[in-house]
Parts: sequence; C-alpha cells; structure tokens
Amino acid sequence: MADTPITVVIPTRERCDVLGKALQTVTSQDYDPLEIIVSDNASTDRTREVVAEARDPRVRYLNTGRRLSMSHNWEFALSHVRGGWVTVMGDDDGLLPGALKKLADLIAASDARAIRSDTCYYAWPSLTSKSYGRLRVPLRSGYEVRNGLAWLDKVLWGEARYTDLPMLYGGGFVDFSVLQDLRTATGAFYRSCIPDVYMAVAIASLVDTYVYLHEPLAINGASKHSTGTSMLSAAGASTKSPMQQFASEGNIPFHRDVPLFPDGTYPASLQVVVYECFLQTTDLRHGTPPVDHARQLSVILGSAGRHSGSVHEWGKIFAHQHALDFESIGRHSSEWRAKRRIRRLAARFAAAMDTYKTDSSDFPLGDVFEASIVAATIRATSPGRARNLLRGLRKPRRARAARPQ
Repeated sequence: MADTPITVVIPTRERCDVLGKALQTVTSQDYDPLEIIVSDNASTDRTREVVAEARDPRVRYLNTGRRLSMSHNWEFALSHVRGGWVTVMGDDDGLLPGALKKLADLIAASDARAIRSDTCYYAWPSLTSKSYGRLRVPLRSGYEVRNGLAWLDKVLWGEARYTDLPMLYGGGFVDFSVLQDLRTATGAFYRSCIPDVYMAVAIASLVDTYVYLHEPLAINGASKHSTGTSMLSAAGASTKSPMQQFASEGNIPFHRDVPLFPDGTYPASLQVVVYECFLQTTDLRHGTPPVDHARQLSVILGSAGRHSGSVHEWGKIFAHQHALDFESIGRHSSEWRAKRRIRRLAARFAAAMDTYKTDSSDFPLGDVFEASIVAATIRATSPGRARNLLRGLRKPRRARAARPQ
C-alpha cells in the first residue's frame, strides 16, 4: 500500500527567530509524499529567507500579501492543500523524528479519518528567561478509539481538556475530506477567532470516532510569541503581548451568546473559548440536546484558576445577558470546583509517572529541533513508570540540598 500524502501547514508571522528550527523538525522527516506549506502572514522580518534556507523541494512558501487575522491566515493556508492528510503546526512547535512514518502506518492500520496524538511540551529559552528550555515527554504507548461527541461532552463539562479532541493542530492529523465536508456545511474552514479550539470542536462534531495515540508525534512549543500562553499569563495585560496584538486585529467576532468585556477584551478562560466554539458549531450536531448556559457558566467559574477574579466579573456579564441567577450558579460552581480538585490530584499523580521532565543539568536545550531529538531519545530509552516517578521525587531533594542557606 502506497504511503498516504501528508501536508504540514505552518502559519507564521514575524517569527523567523523560531520558525527555522520548527521547520527543520519537518524537513528532517524521512517521508517522501510530504508537502510543507509555510503561510507567511505578510511578515516584514526574514521569514521568506529562513524558508528559502531550508532548501527542501517539499516546502511551498505562500504569502498572504496583506496582514490577516490568525483564523483568516489559517483559512488561506488550508485553501492551498491538495488532499491527503493534513496537520497545522505552530511556528515554534515541532515534530518528533519519524513521526510521519508512524502516522502513515497508523492510518493504514486503523482506517481512521482523524488521529490525535499526545504531545511533548517544550518551553523555549525566551519563555524560561534562561539559556535553556524545559522539556516534558509522555512515556505511554498504544492507542484507543474514541467517540467524538462523547469526548466533546466531557470537554464541555470540564471532565477533559480540549486537547483530548481530534484537533488539526499540534499533534492532530485529519483526512482532508473531513475538512472539505466542514467547508461544504458551513462555507468556511473556520468560523471562530480561536482556530485550534474551533477545529477540534468541529471535527469532534463531524466524525463518529477518532484515534487517540498515546505516543507523542509532536512537540507543543511555547515561546515569547505564543498567543495562548500570553492569554493565560499575567503578561496578557501588556499592550505588547501576543494576546493583545491578537485582540487588536480584525478577528472573526465571538458568538453573540458569549460577550466580551465592555472594553472589548477577551475573558482569560479556555472554558469560555471552548463554549464559544461549541456554539459556533451547533449546526454540525443535528439532534443533540440544546445548550445549557447556566450549567456551562458553572463550569467556567469552577475552572477559572488563577484568573478567577476577572472570570467572575465576566460571568456576571454573561449571566445578565442570559437572565441567569448568578449567585446560585456561583454556589454550584464551588461544589463543582471541589470535585475537580480531587480529579486533578489523581491526574497529576498519573502524569508524574507517565511524563519525563528535563532540566538544565539533563539537557541544556536551546531550541525545538534539539528538543525533538532528545524527546525521541528519551522515548527510545524509556525509564519505565516506577523508575521515572522515583527520579522525579529525588530531584526536589537534590535542588534543596544545592540551595544556598
């Protein structure tokens, strides 16, 4: 059976300092039926030159010609995909060595139309403010077949993360025919200003089942450029932050049932974003129960975390718009939050055994390409769950011993 054609789309804008190494993780793939589309959102830095320096005939450089919003740039890029399977990769993200060959084997073995892999996580030095980055590598293997709507329901009620869905981004791969079905049904690939979350919800609404691969094929990179990281950090308030730059552009409007703050800023809540995308895709889920604004607000308030103050204020705006009893919902969210803490403790313990974490003394990683090589090496020499847990428990003691008194 011939290998499946795969397209890796990399939307980018003014990020040539990270793009080159991210692109290198893709051009290093030993996989022939591969096309790499770099969609340059009218950058004024060395983006075009960095792409040319790759000197790989599988790379196709596109330029939007004028500045677009994030979703419109992704729309532009996907309109140039010729078929086969496709993924979208951030310009500070990466693929692990051999990822696309493993993907093709799984496509052939599973007959799936959407595959979501677990991901490594790499914090670039620009985010750690040190000369090295941090890396987390999942150690599990195998895969499971999941029901799209069932997992969407879990995400909507805070029982799973949106990254558990069949995403198109950061380790998510989709048969392009699914995206063509989406565009036929809605008139566009994207109808939300948050393209990665929107596509995850949309694909989960369209496919009966998808494959979740526990082995990571990709690295989720976080750098000073990352919009999502900026949104959920204190830096998001800065006028120069990636989030504020994103908010200042001509984006697709939020769904009319999900208000913004009076000054036009976005609530710092992934659960709000998930709900916005859920509402934008309602017409894809025929026969499903109607939305429940009250229950969803309870989940949003209960999962607010460090941004609970601002999300609480946004919740009042949402409750007023939909004539909801905010005080009653707030009391219910407190009960939900207590149950969530118990679930998260169990999840963190499992993650401690199943995730290998590096620090500077292990590997002083300077970029995402180096991180991809190290991640593959760690996977190939997996220490095992119990041994990895003991290693993690010993490291804090070493750190305390080295701390000046």
